[in-house]
Amino acid sequence: MGFPPRLTARVASEGRAVQTRDPSPSAAKYATQTNALKASRIGRRAQLLPARGIVLVLCLIQAPQLHGFDFGVIRMHSDAAQMFTEYIAAVDASFEQSLAGDSPFLWSNQAQDRTEAVARGEIVIESTPTSNRRRYGGGVVHDWTGAMLVPHADAERLVAVVSAYDTHADTYAPGVVSSRILDREGSQMRVAMRLLKKNVLTVVLDVEHLVEFVRLDDRRWWGRTKSASIREVENAGKPNESLRPQGHDRGFLWGMVVYWRFADTPDGTIVEHRSINLTRSLPKGIRWVLSPVLKGLPRRSLTNILSTTSVAAVPPAQ
Repeated sequence: MGFPPRLTARVASEGRAVQTRDPSPSAAKYATQTNALKASRIGRRAQLLPARGIVLVLCLIQAPQLHGFDFGVIRMHSDAAQMFTEYIAAVDASFEQSLAGDSPFLWSNQAQDRTEAVARGEIVIESTPTSNRRRYGGGVVHDWTGAMLVPHADAERLVAVVSAYDTHADTYAPGVVSSRILDREGSQMRVAMRLLKKNVLTVVLDVEHLVEFVRLDDRRWWGRTKSASIREVENAGKPNESLRPQGHDRGFLWGMVVYWRFADTPDGTIVEHRSINLTRSLPKGIRWVLSPVLKGLPRRSLTNILSTTSVAAVPPAQ
């Protein structure tokens, strides 16, 4: 590599008596037991409703505050940075092994259920198991991989879409606000991007990436993207716009490394995207509110990236 190692209707139906065509005592006993079990289940749900209602109300109360919650500007701890560096080094070593043929090139081929799901046309997304060092020094490592089969496409065309950074603001909008290639040397590029991350809270980030895409053989490509600089933008788009110092911000994204794999098959091209990010831990005061909301973000994000790439690589038939 060129870079350093890298649910009322249901309750009502369950409350109805069980109908049986067998008038025997055993059938009546069975029906009684079944109704009792269902009544107990309904009772437990009824007990949970107030608690769920309280959570909902508290979330609604908190929501307006979350938009303006500062999260507190903090400095990334050196222990968190070191944890991320070591984690990426281990992933790079494993990635090199797959490129050398010491392990399956495709992540989707490392488990039969993944292989079969991808072959059926499903987008497969999983969180990668990590060690206990996943949380350390106020930082958290998020490691997710997604794979899909793109029919009527080839690896070279998919690589062309993913590596066309000058058009990413069109292809991957609104998540990518702007993107441009700063310089290029062979298979390597230095890229500047402005990213928009929006869910409960909104953050704008100016990121500089070191990028490389390489043809492995006549049917396989790989790519790697590593953040060289990540700076949070204050008051984006306003006259008083400014950049917070790197690693001294609200901690929405402190580090990012992406691995791409592309492999042509008789049924189309399999594309895989593995994204490893370093963020701050959620503040304890609002962790219980945000955790359920943010839990599904990586899966939605990867689904969007893969499906968008697929559409861009296979334009609609004229």
